[in-house]
Amino acid sequence: MFKKILLISLIFFPFCIFSQIIGKDTRTIKPRVYLIGSIHNMHFNPDKNYSLNDLLEQIRSLKPDLVCGEITPDAFNQAMEGYFPPEAAFLAEMASELNYRFIPVDWRLDFATQTMAYNHYPPSVKQQRLQLVDELKDRMKASKKTSFYDTLHDQAILSLLDSLYEKIIGPDALAEIAAGSWHERNRRAVENGLANRGDARTIVFVFGVDHVPQLQHQLKALGIDALIAPRMFTPSTTYKVSQEVLDRWTRNLENLKRIRDKKIDVSLDSYQKVMDSKRIENLEEAIQKSR
Repeated sequence: MFKKILLISLIFFPFCIFSQIIGKDTRTIKPRVYLIGSIHNMHFNPDKNYSLNDLLEQIRSLKPDLVCGEITPDAFNQAMEGYFPPEAAFLAEMASELNYRFIPVDWRLDFATQTMAYNHYPPSVKQQRLQLVDELKDRMKASKKTSFYDTLHDQAILSLLDSLYEKIIGPDALAEIAAGSWHERNRRAVENGLANRGDARTIVFVFGVDHVPQLQHQLKALGIDALIAPRMFTPSTTYKVSQEVLDRWTRNLENLKRIRDKKIDVSLDSYQKVMDSKRIENLEEAIQKSR
């Protein structure tokens, strides 16, 4: 009798362990997180060797379950979608092709508060900022790397970007607000992404490259060591995108023009943001160069 019980236990023990593993909530397992710095409309500059199609190939190589984009949830698929970088709508449209889920995770400070802070923060901080930005531009211009992706994700460049926000802008309260409440914005982006991860095991955040160091800090605070992968694509010679992407960009462009012309009822904050930006011109360029 004892031998029979032992035999049954040996047969069912592995099954029980397997069932426990399968039943475990994947949300309790830390995801693998990658950060990719984008360059917004500079993706359409041939001399950068970093097109939107290159960006997509980098994502494809990482095989994410989830891509977190630089657009706010309230603007996604709405009239203000075109106010955000064109790669956000592009990556949303390409989600089904690469079999990932796209979610909008950005957060933006209101226009009035940010503008007031910008107009009043110390000239000395502005000067330090300009000096460091000039150094960044000089280093990027001197780079001989194959793709601008390589240049932007070089540790020396990322360290300078980190210094810009941690040592110059961050310590001054008004400068921090003038930068769109930088630390809070990136904290919320990470919070939004992780809160909506579902069962995703591999997550990619795609934001303007200046966000990358701060996103790393925010993820690190949550015990996640975000990775910056080396370039995994050969620069493409084509800038064409799908008709679905062009249609979405065209719709977004028309919405921005209607907001500009006060033919769409939006908040004063949204109207001011559109009028203070070059988003209409940016989308026109994106459409023209991607046909």
